[in-house]
Amino acid sequence: MIVHPITTNFNIQKNSSIAQIAPSRYCAFKSVQTSTTGDSIKLSSYQHKYDIDSAYKDIQQKLEVVSGKDIENLITKINKNFPDLNNDEILTIMDTLSDYSSYGSMNNIAKNLYNNDFLGVYDFAQELSYKTIRINTNTPNEQNTNNRTLKIPSKHPTQTITQVPKGLGVPLGTILDYLTFGKYIMDFKSRKLALILDENSIKLLQNTKKASPDYFKTEFLNNDTFVPVYIDNFENSYNFLNQGKTFEQAAISFIKKYKNLKSKNPNLPQEKIIDIILNYKNLKNIKELGFSPLRIKPQKQEPPTPETIANKLNPLLPDRETFEKTINSIAKDSNLEQEKTKQLIFGYLDKNLAIYSPHTLSKKLIELHKKIVKSAEEKGYPSKNIYYTVLHPNKSFGLIAYQFQKANKIPDDNIIYWIGSCHQPNINFDPPEKSTIVILDDCFISGNTVMYEMLNYQQEAFFLNANKKDTNLIFASVLGTNTAKTRLENNIKHAKREQFDTVINIDTKNTNWSDNIKKQSGLFDFLKILRKDTHLLATTAVVFPYMGSDTNAPGLRNFFKLFVPNPNYLHKEVSKDDFFA
Repeated sequence: MIVHPITTNFNIQKNSSIAQIAPSRYCAFKSVQTSTTGDSIKLSSYQHKYDIDSAYKDIQQKLEVVSGKDIENLITKINKNFPDLNNDEILTIMDTLSDYSSYGSMNNIAKNLYNNDFLGVYDFAQELSYKTIRINTNTPNEQNTNNRTLKIPSKHPTQTITQVPKGLGVPLGTILDYLTFGKYIMDFKSRKLALILDENSIKLLQNTKKASPDYFKTEFLNNDTFVPVYIDNFENSYNFLNQGKTFEQAAISFIKKYKNLKSKNPNLPQEKIIDIILNYKNLKNIKELGFSPLRIKPQKQEPPTPETIANKLNPLLPDRETFEKTINSIAKDSNLEQEKTKQLIFGYLDKNLAIYSPHTLSKKLIELHKKIVKSAEEKGYPSKNIYYTVLHPNKSFGLIAYQFQKANKIPDDNIIYWIGSCHQPNINFDPPEKSTIVILDDCFISGNTVMYEMLNYQQEAFFLNANKKDTNLIFASVLGTNTAKTRLENNIKHAKREQFDTVINIDTKNTNWSDNIKKQSGLFDFLKILRKDTHLLATTAVVFPYMGSDTNAPGLRNFFKLFVPNPNYLHKEVSKDDFFA
């Protein structure tokens, strides 16, 4: 990864990401005592006054930012290793690979759908994951009797299959549906839905066609509600859903494929060679399915330059002026003592803030995978028997499972649509002995969702214990709070499954939750944690590339907006007007 030393006047407005923001000490508090009287707040014994320049520089230094000069140096480095390629060739390759490196490119995809009059994305995987298809297998068996041919109906005239529960991954269309419909109000005029085609959806459609050609023909080929759509260059480029490698590694890997194909086809133009590497296999399989897809092409800024590539790769970071204005505005809106409130805000962020870019998220998922495998093998469970759940494809479960599979090259057979042994619509997944089932999520804030809402752990534990299943459950997430970890572990202990089940988080935050909130009433009253019905909310400060958690402190919403490509990525704030801005 190229790292560029940043000065305090460095101004970045572009979306993308190669880093994690995790501010260190903004101010060295000895101790902060808070007390509230009406709308005022009093502090005592803080060591020094908050300084906007040092705080902003502190955040900048935590980001790996690529400059145009860095891209020039990378081109020179690659050219030395591949002297038969000229700089323009390398620049064009880098430009193409970086087209979808930012979550901001989601807006370009959505605009293409909008311009083609789509209502939205058809999430057929979500539909099929809870749907059974009855295939007519009433094909008579022929028997010869006294020189006559008798047709004997089969004993089982129909067969019921469930399409999705095991071994098919999460289709890209499911992800795009979640990132659009789940976060924005679509206001399209037609009733057309985009059937997004990628490697995972192609496999699902191939299996559907093989299992029931008539169903496939009726539901997909001859269904004018759907229009097949293919996003050129997305899946096999350095896209925002798959950044396990550094950009340099991704570029070198692609150049090796490029050189190999060029040597075999010296007369092919460069654009054609790039297109073949990125799109040929998928388009070939799409054609064999019988589709002629609409091809969405990335927006291009011609000619590409090192600066434009750097801008596409760089993370979102406000300029210093915006940063200062935002903090001042938040402090002013609190109706508390402004300067001292800013001290409290940054003390809070120092403790709680965790913001992930696509690149750091992929790196965390690789680290998470290693810990999962180590945990399973230490208990005597082989890695080949580790299965990763998609508890709900059209939520962040599906999104994190997609990214996890891509980052770690997990075989399709180890990705399962599974909501517990007691609740499967059609149980066709029976894990072998010495199996590990991973309950995968991006973050465990309270633990309620994975423990109670999406998976009834106590019921599942009872089933596994009663049937003496030698199955190990792992609750795994990138980020977890101490509260969630304790809650999950207490449930595991209550179920008497300590020898089997465990909780793994890469990052853990000692986030104040519920009862602890009242102990710092001055700060948390300002953050508006107490609802009108007096119930308490969480006080997290978490921003993944695609959203801010709905448990984030509402009073800091304008701060979180600085680190996502669209404010609608933050929970509970949806505006169609912002989406196409």
